[in-house]
Amino acid sequence: MIAYKYIERNLRELDKRFTCRSSTKDMNFASKLAILELCGWIEQSMDDCILRASVRALRKANNRTLIESGVKRHHGFEFERNFKPMIINLIGVWGFEKISGSIDSAVELKFINELNELKFKRNSLAHTYTKGVTQHYDAPSVTIERLAHVSAGLKAYDDALCEYCS
Repeated sequence: MIAYKYIERNLRELDKRFTCRSSTKDMNFASKLAILELCGWIEQSMDDCILRASVRALRKANNRTLIESGVKRHHGFEFERNFKPMIINLIGVWGFEKISGSIDSAVELKFINELNELKFKRNSLAHTYTKGVTQHYDAPSVTIERLAHVSAGLKAYDDALCEYCS
């Protein structure tokens, strides 16, 4: 099960800091940190989803080690570039088609779209610094809304993998 209570609590704390500050700089810091926190949680959750499924599905330790090393090589949270290849590495293309077909298409589409948008936002934040110029960042409340869609998609894939690998 993908746990999201801790990240939700962190994002709500950042939202409080965002709304309580009068300084644009403090608001920008809270906004940037919210997005970076969510992206880190997504990456860890994807890894956890794959690793737990590998424990359920694979009996031989050397095969689990192979999956673990593949997870360690993936640094990111993009669907096509990171998550899907890890799933395929575990259960194959046929298995991926099977579990993907069992997921509500609206949930999957929103999940993938949010991941793409977050990747774009994270990259723009990670490659700049706050220089005193007013920049546009999503408020932490927007990031909290993204969490709902991302966690629904992660849970759908986690549940499908759990069923497939059992």
